[in-house]
Amino acid sequence: MTPSTPRQLAKFSLVAIALSAAFSPVSAQEAVSEDSMLIEKIEVTARKRSESLQEVPIAVSAMTSENIDKQGIISVGDLQNFTPGLVISNNYSGKADRSVQTFTLRGFTPSNGNEATASMFIDGVPVSSTTAISSIGSPERVEILRGPQAAYFGRNTFAGAVNIVNKTPNEEWAGSVDLTVGNYDYSRLRGEIEGVIVEDKLSFRATAETYEREGAWDNSYSDGGTLGDQKTTMANLYLYATPTDDLTLKAFGFYSRDEDGPSASALISAYSLDEYNLTGQSNCTMNGNPYFCSVPQKADPLAYNTAASDSLQALLSNPENRLSSTSLLDGYGLGREFYHAHLVADWDVTDTITLSSLTGYNNEEWIGVNDIDHFASDSYFYTYVVDKKNEDVSQEFRLSYAGDGKLNGSVGVSYLDASKQSATAGVVAGYTPASINPPSETKAETMGVFFGLTYDLSDDTTLSMEGRYQTDELSSLDNTGTELANEKFTNFMPRVIVDHKLSDDTMAYVSYSKGVNPGSFNSYITGYSAYIQEQLAAEGVGFVVQPETVNNYEVGLKGSLIDGSMNYALAAYYAQWNDQINQAGYVFQEDSDAQAENVAVSVNAGDVDLYGIEFESYWMVTSDLRVNASAAYIGSDINSFKSNNLTTLTGISDFSGKEQPGVSKYSGNIGLQYNGVVANEYEYFLRGDYIYKSGMWSNAANIVKTEAIHKVNLRAGVYIGDLELQAYADNLFDNDEYTFAFDYYTFSPTYQYTGVQSAMLMSLQQPRTFGLRAKYSFY
Repeated sequence: MTPSTPRQLAKFSLVAIALSAAFSPVSAQEAVSEDSMLIEKIEVTARKRSESLQEVPIAVSAMTSENIDKQGIISVGDLQNFTPGLVISNNYSGKADRSVQTFTLRGFTPSNGNEATASMFIDGVPVSSTTAISSIGSPERVEILRGPQAAYFGRNTFAGAVNIVNKTPNEEWAGSVDLTVGNYDYSRLRGEIEGVIVEDKLSFRATAETYEREGAWDNSYSDGGTLGDQKTTMANLYLYATPTDDLTLKAFGFYSRDEDGPSASALISAYSLDEYNLTGQSNCTMNGNPYFCSVPQKADPLAYNTAASDSLQALLSNPENRLSSTSLLDGYGLGREFYHAHLVADWDVTDTITLSSLTGYNNEEWIGVNDIDHFASDSYFYTYVVDKKNEDVSQEFRLSYAGDGKLNGSVGVSYLDASKQSATAGVVAGYTPASINPPSETKAETMGVFFGLTYDLSDDTTLSMEGRYQTDELSSLDNTGTELANEKFTNFMPRVIVDHKLSDDTMAYVSYSKGVNPGSFNSYITGYSAYIQEQLAAEGVGFVVQPETVNNYEVGLKGSLIDGSMNYALAAYYAQWNDQINQAGYVFQEDSDAQAENVAVSVNAGDVDLYGIEFESYWMVTSDLRVNASAAYIGSDINSFKSNNLTTLTGISDFSGKEQPGVSKYSGNIGLQYNGVVANEYEYFLRGDYIYKSGMWSNAANIVKTEAIHKVNLRAGVYIGDLELQAYADNLFDNDEYTFAFDYYTFSPTYQYTGVQSAMLMSLQQPRTFGLRAKYSFY
């Protein structure tokens, strides 16, 4: 049979690869002995201590350095291709760029970029935002923990956590130079050096990297260049010290700078605006409103205003009220600087007791300028400027006991002091403010006391009891520094696990855990007129948003088959998500002559039941052939939900029985890798990846769903002495389905289409990319 469609080609290609090549385990397996078919154990730190991946009673995916290297995982966004049930989106509030990136694990879709349901860590130390880490770099592994992780990881681990674990520096001097080039003017240059400063006492690793890619989409308006340009420069330093036999110090810090051009996203309008070259693509009417009952196959050609006027450049260069440096950005796009530093100290007080200290600091500043109306006209209509600064300091002390008896565990305390500041400016046709509006600020002071105990009930059964008692004190300040509100939230988040060895090769577990996402404030509503504040109060919108909670029930099975040559992990869960924090949008117009105001607020407006099954498997078919597979099913039932915008649009007020938006109900990947030797001297590998994600609803009314995504990635490499050469092709068959959908508005000078949602904003799939990589290592 000759393949004739992209899907048939994908299947045919994978079958062909399977006969001659294959995949390294996507989530966990490193080197395999030449004379053994046993997959070596991988150690993870899902409970802040070293445990075997196959024995820890938690759903964890662990991508090792070999996996990361050979699968071409460069950015945080690449993780979703190889993790069951993970969706990463950058589509929020009228833009699709790297300013805000949301992690959705197990269907816990954040309502907006400010209400994260999963958090990121480096060596167990919190990072202020997921987006701040533009490059994965070259870690020892990346651990993705699913389900509430409050006991050990604390705040904002409602749905899970991502922990990047650094490699211990080499005890001998070594280094590498790594260059990748590809289409769309892609280039990535990375240099690394490591070695010993003081023998047996102090070693280091230093890395510098620059990454640049031209946008894959042409701006068809007025020679506007390309959309989606990205550039990142970063450097880091890791120090590993053992001053005494009992004390270990790990210090890590990095700096990154992002300089992106205008973002690329597809605006699909329900209405035509001829003067702005916007064609209406509505294909149905709901509640009397033109909208979409299916996603149109093609959006209008991308055409945005991207040339900054003199007045806009003057606004960006004005230091008044600025939170970020005026040098970060001088036109449309995104500019960001991020600093992270942490120190982890482990002191073995005795052979069984260890005292640990984790100290962290984050400082993120960014400014974004976006043409949110997506018009192609000689004079822009609506440009929005966002200037932000996030800063936090964290400290954790932990005392751990690991003896030979039945009882082991740890206790500790943690502290987090975080500040988020935000300033904005709206630039409309004929008016550009002289400066950005004065910033507002939200502060969070979090104190936690936690414990984790494991007790062997028998030789085969272990009981784990964990918990965190946490107090979050939030305060909101206006632009003068005056405190507008102060609220304290106190919660206890337990987790109980029972695991049982069914045999030497099989372990089963059951668990219950509770997660809490701290509440927040609708701080910016104080800046609106008294009329709008009265209207919001009439809608039940308050200044304080209460915490959301989840009760998670889980069963799992982990084990090995075929004489240890295959590992697998299976988990099923049921989660009750209560007091869900959602974003609600309102449009208010005080009188016919006044400008309409779009107001977005956070509200506790939903209860959802989530349930699903996750599977991962890694199989050493032969000593050269490896296969990995993962899959996830995510089911959801909305019990209650309220959205003024969505009800006005669709006429639906009862959303019970609907499915959670922004979730791929079915997802999975299968990979093959073949390692061989050519000319009896040169090692090589061939690999291929097939990635599938089903379509996602754009909202809780379940009216519009994106199309399913099918992607094939291919990669091959050869080792010639200390030189590694690779060739790759990602998204081989150029799948162009939208990756995310966001309900939006069609803007016009009279605002006649902003009373109800009248457009959709679609995230774009990166087209087929191909390139070459050369890495030279020296020792």
